[in-house]
Amino acid sequence: MIQIEKYGMFELELAAVAEDMWVADCAHFSCGDQQFTTGIFKKDGHYAVRFMPQTEGEWNYRICIPGTKEDTNFVTEGSFCCVPNKGDNHGPVVTKGDMFCYKDGSVYYPFGTTCYAWTNQPKELQEQTVKTLAEAPFNKIRMCVFPKSMPYNNNEPEVFPFEKGEDGSWLVAKTVEAFWMNLDQRLMQLQELGIEADLIVFHPYDRWEFASMSQEDSLKYLTYVLYRYGAYRNLWWSLANEYETVYQKTLADWDEYGELLQEKDIYHHLISVHDIMTVYPDRPWLTHCSIQSNQFDKIKIYKEQHGGKPVMMDEFGYEGDLEYGWGNKSAFQEVDSFWHTIMRGGFATHGETFHREDEVLWWAKGGKLYGESPSRIGFLKDLLYSLPAGWHAANKELANPNLDGLSPEAIETAMFWKRLLDQADEEAKFGFWCGTTPMAIEGDTFTLQYCGDCRPRCVSFDMAKDKTYQVEVIDSMEMTREVVMDDASGHFVVPLPSKKGMAVLITEK
Repeated sequence: MIQIEKYGMFELELAAVAEDMWVADCAHFSCGDQQFTTGIFKKDGHYAVRFMPQTEGEWNYRICIPGTKEDTNFVTEGSFCCVPNKGDNHGPVVTKGDMFCYKDGSVYYPFGTTCYAWTNQPKELQEQTVKTLAEAPFNKIRMCVFPKSMPYNNNEPEVFPFEKGEDGSWLVAKTVEAFWMNLDQRLMQLQELGIEADLIVFHPYDRWEFASMSQEDSLKYLTYVLYRYGAYRNLWWSLANEYETVYQKTLADWDEYGELLQEKDIYHHLISVHDIMTVYPDRPWLTHCSIQSNQFDKIKIYKEQHGGKPVMMDEFGYEGDLEYGWGNKSAFQEVDSFWHTIMRGGFATHGETFHREDEVLWWAKGGKLYGESPSRIGFLKDLLYSLPAGWHAANKELANPNLDGLSPEAIETAMFWKRLLDQADEEAKFGFWCGTTPMAIEGDTFTLQYCGDCRPRCVSFDMAKDKTYQVEVIDSMEMTREVVMDDASGHFVVPLPSKKGMAVLITEK
């Protein structure tokens, strides 16, 4: 009997000639009392089905393709055995409160990068991108299905996803297998590297008018992508890059895509919608926020507006030297953005845009990385994974920063401070919170505080008097950790070198 690893992919290519690009609800899989129904898709002229088992044991399948009046139904049946997952196979990424984790419960912290159109480049460049990713620290990549058209993106793809009609319009039902087989290969290579593919379904940078397809054709295309790629465990759905600027589509259109995935994706992959200005409103099918902004302190607000769902700051500018404001961050600014985001309870995505005469920039086409931020982002990633799981962003009460909260004077004037807060509007209170709440995450046995672009000569802490702590000073840019105290307790002051990008890690002994 065929053996498929749990969270692996069972694929069966059928003898039936494909008359349509997909057939819905005709493939049935069962194991014990578990039953799933999915669709089949056109692959190289015939139908195929893919399925990701998430329970160990013997699985049975039955595929029944309805025939025409002249033909009988095509039916095939069989079974396979799902064996335990092993190694780095932890299943799909799911949400857990305002965090992420793997389906088997293992820790997952997204450290993303951006390569929008890398699978639409020449084969040699795609292979170079895979090689670079294998050596980079990133475990998530934002990437488009369709090619991209904007500055530094002027080349024509070698192959397109669909055939064209005589009038120049896309014949969505006539898929071009070379395009989709290439995407098959690249998603599987990412899976083997442990990288989640945040797959962008639509985007506005489109001289080929894929974004202008009718809603009917758009839904056909989305359904095809669902049936072809839903069984990849490393898949995330990103319905759009900058959804507001895909002017042909309405909010109702985007909702229809999300509702389709919610109904038909039997694996319940993560779903988001990336914005340019207005964060996509909360929806039952939306699993997390995908946000373009450098207002990292607002992560707290984004979570509140979306029922406590996780927040990805997926775009805030790229390390590079372009003339565009979004493409000329320094390495420090890129690294600082990651730290700031995580200290406020979110996760971040990198990008790189250094000018090249051949126009091969990582953020769009992949290739090689030239910046100084990736290694430093990797340092932060290693640090975060070394800490006990279950941490949260610090959320300090709005207290008078000029007084010790336990001092007699503070207690005596508490009513006046409360009256001041009651009179302040929400914007003012939020601004005060941003300025007085340290950028920090806290676990049961540790506190990690980041100073950002401030340059304090020291930082003071008030910890439990009956416990002992180890104190480390961390330099985010030099990528160093130095133990400066080994038996701290109660109130203590940590000296710092008065430079940007410093952090302090306090661990209970």
